[in-house]
Amino acid sequence: MSVMTVHNRFAKKETRRARVGITRGQAIMFVVSFSLFFYLLTELVFASDANAVLPVKEVTVREGDSLWKLAIRYQEEAQMEVNELILAIQEVNELESVIIYPGQTLKIPVTSEEGL
Repeated sequence: MSVMTVHNRFAKKETRRARVGITRGQAIMFVVSFSLFFYLLTELVFASDANAVLPVKEVTVREGDSLWKLAIRYQEEAQMEVNELILAIQEVNELESVIIYPGQTLKIPVTSEEGL
């Protein structure tokens, strides 16, 4: 006797479904692009403050002066705390330490043009 194979015409066909969505590589590219976009956006927004030119007053260091004494002397014009002003003086003059010398010219950041 021969074996007969019966095919059921109502059996479900195996179909291959198309993958919907994005790949891992596309997701990584999206996150990187998104992050770069917001980084550049914040740089544009906040760059105006960072590059603002502060008015400065040039002073010549006298015998016995220190950054602390200069900061106390010009604190009102700068409208800063003494410690903040010391750091600002160091930054503006590109000083690596707090040591200053008589005869040296320093720029003191002030808040208005009146100090000039």
